[in-house]
Amino acid sequence: MTLWLCPSCKEPLAEFPRFWNCDNGHTYDKAKEGYVNLLLAQNKNSKSPGDSKDMILARREFLQAGFYDPLIDKIIQLIESHCAEQQLSIFDAGCGEGYYLGRIHQQLSTIKQDSITEITASGCDISKVGVQKAAKCYPSIKFSVASTFDLPLADNSVDVVIQVFAPSSVSEVARVLKSNGIWIQVNPASEHLHQLKSFLYDDVQPHELINDSYTGFAALERAEIQFDLNLNSEKNRLDLLKMTPYYWSTTEQKKERFVEGCETCSAHFDIQVLRILDE
Repeated sequence: MTLWLCPSCKEPLAEFPRFWNCDNGHTYDKAKEGYVNLLLAQNKNSKSPGDSKDMILARREFLQAGFYDPLIDKIIQLIESHCAEQQLSIFDAGCGEGYYLGRIHQQLSTIKQDSITEITASGCDISKVGVQKAAKCYPSIKFSVASTFDLPLADNSVDVVIQVFAPSSVSEVARVLKSNGIWIQVNPASEHLHQLKSFLYDDVQPHELINDSYTGFAALERAEIQFDLNLNSEKNRLDLLKMTPYYWSTTEQKKERFVEGCETCSAHFDIQVLRILDE
């Protein structure tokens, strides 16, 4: 089954070494890093949509230091618990620089059980610089520049959709999931980065949990995971701050106070696992 769809006409895309194209003649060149840009110019809401280069680079540095690896371990455990497919396909909708998907793919490929014979992974993000970094770092995974609200994927084409702190379209996720497929959402829980926020704001409010209902899905599991981030260098603290929206909305004085003084911060995640319902 063809995974990717043409964003112009929604016909299947054939993959060639230097480009992808559809039967209607729409062609999309493959970048030197290995990704394909499937975000049409008329669908951009700015010249460079998505996270900036500074945010992407800071997040890569922070994540590659292993700070959020307990979250990745939990996502892997949930996939293993709720998926029994022999050929498992995973899609990261809002993949950023690709760290979560890269680690998940790597670890599942290494520890795969007898019931799983093959694991494929792919992802998209609206940030071109994020996808560039992802494709260059994880050449065994296919990446595209695309919106999570208009996924360039065929109907019923993937087993698992993961989203970590990314916006989503319920109908799009439902469309691309195979029968019995699962959707793993990760959002901030109540105490996420509480100490960071206390350095920046006088009145720190807890994150509100998302309690939306999702038409066409059944809730399988909801879990919280919380752990301390031991920020043992000013670089770690600055990278953490830069990968959040708080960096862009606070004063230089408060940024300096956080970077110089916050040695421990709480990471707190809310994880939902939902299964697509058969029609």
